[in-house]
Amino acid sequence: MKVESAISSQPSSQERPSPSKPIGLIGIIAGAGIAATGLTGAALSLVGIQTTSGIGGISTAFLSQAATIGALALILGGILVAEGLRLRRGVPPAPFRTQRLWLLWAVFLTLWVTGTVLSFLDGIPSYLTVPVHALTLMLLPLLILSVVGWTLQGRGGSWSDVGNGLISGAVLGTSMAAAAEITLLALVAFLLLATGAFPQEWLQQAPQALISGESPLPAEIDTLLELLNPTIVLIGLAFIGGAVPLIEEVTKTLGVGLAGLWLRPSPARAFLLGVASGAGFALAENALNVAYGPAWGVGIGVRLAATVMHCATGGLMGWGWGQWWAGRRPWRLPLAFITAVAIHGLWNTIAVGMALSGLTTLARADQPVWVALGGLLTLALGTLEVLLAVAVTAALLWTGYRLGRGE
Repeated sequence: MKVESAISSQPSSQERPSPSKPIGLIGIIAGAGIAATGLTGAALSLVGIQTTSGIGGISTAFLSQAATIGALALILGGILVAEGLRLRRGVPPAPFRTQRLWLLWAVFLTLWVTGTVLSFLDGIPSYLTVPVHALTLMLLPLLILSVVGWTLQGRGGSWSDVGNGLISGAVLGTSMAAAAEITLLALVAFLLLATGAFPQEWLQQAPQALISGESPLPAEIDTLLELLNPTIVLIGLAFIGGAVPLIEEVTKTLGVGLAGLWLRPSPARAFLLGVASGAGFALAENALNVAYGPAWGVGIGVRLAATVMHCATGGLMGWGWGQWWAGRRPWRLPLAFITAVAIHGLWNTIAVGMALSGLTTLARADQPVWVALGGLLTLALGTLEVLLAVAVTAALLWTGYRLGRGE
């Protein structure tokens, strides 16, 4: 008995070391690399603009966007470092449960109101506007995640799942979507050039504008509308309303689908992973799509609604992946994909329609009938977009509520 006890108390030579510590070290190194790369890229872009524009040539809009990209890199890198440290220490992940939602929303509303007021004032220093801009944009996905976590009541997954989902959506989803969309856009542009759809005068001026660092698009609204002939408008609608949602709904939750190979998540956990991936995708998209200016307050409202849409379609796709890997109802994954693409496509199509109707109204500001019709069309499309946002928000909350109760 003593011999057996002595033998059993010694570590077995056949025990395999846990892979958590090496994986944790990789996460720490990768997180530090992402943070350093993002901050370096933002700094180099500012130096490049200042070099080409001279002292004082950096606009507040560009500075705020560079700061947001740097903040995004810090957040993503910080998540990876924290997850790596957790794995190295062997600490189990804590359930994702959120409390005191009112505090986070109060901070957001304070930043939103403050930033909106500052955007209308002249001479406000950048060190006041830039932090408000960056913090507000970074808060948007966290707001949606906090509400979803509250509805799930800690039954949908862990903080580690949320962090990994954010990384997957922001890095894997965004990079793959950008590569596919740029490739497709280049192909469409080549076909339009080959068929002569673009005006020859614009084709002669656009390369020179790009070389000089200027926008190749005309500054005058009338000239811009002449460039947007019916063929280009229809192709643009097909690209933004069809191809873009198709690509993004595939790539946004691809990490969730791959992780299901070994996770085999429950419906609630798969839903949370999808929502987190959508939030990560929106986090990266927000950093690139909003600049500081007079319409900043409206832009933040639009990005908040778009973030809800990305989280909702991401959650729908995550749930579909969960059904696929469960093996019980695999047909729900293609159904979820079709629904997500339809919601995303309708969202983008309405947004493009509002932009075109607004441009047409501005171009014919001297014609009261056109102004009235354009205003009514813009109002109708805006109302439809708001109703869609409300419906998507209700569906997101209802799904989290049902899954959080095991239904």
